[in-house]
Amino acid sequence: MNFRTEYNGRRVSEPLDVSRPVVLLGSCFTTSIGERMRAGRWRAYPNPCGVLYNPMSIAMVLETALSENPESVFAESVVEREGRWVSWLTDSKVSGSSPEECVAMLTERFSDLKRCLAECSSVIITFGTSWIYELADSTGCVVANCHKFPEKRFVRRRLSPEEISERWRQTIGMINECCGRKRFIFTVSPIRHLRDGFEGNSVSKAALMLACADICRADDAVYFPSFEIMNDDLRDYRFYASDMLHPSDTAVEYIWSKFREEFISEEDNRILDDGEKVTKALNHRPIIAGTSCGETDRKREYSEQALERLALFLDRHPGMLGI
Repeated sequence: MNFRTEYNGRRVSEPLDVSRPVVLLGSCFTTSIGERMRAGRWRAYPNPCGVLYNPMSIAMVLETALSENPESVFAESVVEREGRWVSWLTDSKVSGSSPEECVAMLTERFSDLKRCLAECSSVIITFGTSWIYELADSTGCVVANCHKFPEKRFVRRRLSPEEISERWRQTIGMINECCGRKRFIFTVSPIRHLRDGFEGNSVSKAALMLACADICRADDAVYFPSFEIMNDDLRDYRFYASDMLHPSDTAVEYIWSKFREEFISEEDNRILDDGEKVTKALNHRPIIAGTSCGETDRKREYSEQALERLALFLDRHPGMLGI
């Protein structure tokens, strides 16, 4: 007897090309998938502007990166918090000791994103929550991160599916107009946001899935069911990390394998497998017994062999990730 319902997606008619860069934006689940892509030597750029959870903040980051005068947006977004300057556009990893330093870091990160968008063929978006926080003293300014400011500074509300899909149709149109037509893959993060409560998290995820269904009616957007695989296929607490909120490494690896089956050809999957072997060789730190001089020479030799292996891999597969 089979006591489990396994997700078996069918490979898309036009698989992704692993020799072309891909941009990933969204929750920390996005970072986990992006890291696995890079481990296979795929030129993936996960969250160049930091982790983003709600659909409006992700859209705002993309639109700002492509705007004619992003510096003015940066200057208006920075705020001081306990001696550090942070931005309402990003998470706390983008910060500075002065407004100028914070704006300079924003300029660098958003310039990287703009360059990545120009180079990539596909954009993968992961929505984390439909709950948003707006600044109470402004009109509709959605913040990407509250930076531990008091709750009284914000108005909290849940986005409707219609708000999300309408905004994202505009964002997709802007990206395609500025950077050429891209392929969009949307997914909902399997990470549970239980600070919203069980009911609040469920309603939030439902709104995101309805929005994705509406957005993906377009020809250039498709949906990948990360949330559904976690909850309807794996469906067990043993696939969660110790916090019982985030998927375990095993679960992320399983979801990644399902993504590969659906969006990557057999030939390109073999390339990623070869790339993973190269990455393991580059990251390996051999334990070599002997004199310190001989040990250093052996380690240098091993490092050179790993770099030669990478060079051969890149010769066979131009466009993959170098050092």
